[in-house]
Amino acid sequence: MGLFSRTPKPAPVDRTKVTNLIKLGMDETDAADRDIDSPEFDVAKVKFERAMRSATPADQAAACDALKRHGY
Repeated sequence: MGLFSRTPKPAPVDRTKVTNLIKLGMDETDAADRDIDSPEFDVAKVKFERAMRSATPADQAAACDALKRHGY
């Protein structure tokens, strides 16, 4: 077959990073539900965003899919 018939291999996912991203995303959402103007929410948001920036795109996608699937 030709060059375009090959399917790309999916990027590897680090389960520990994804689990951490899920936990931080849940913490951020829970803090926002309690009081979006609180310092607790600001801290949770910064932690989640920092973890997302340090994660690979595959890890980010896996965490976002899991959060959406569970209603976060």
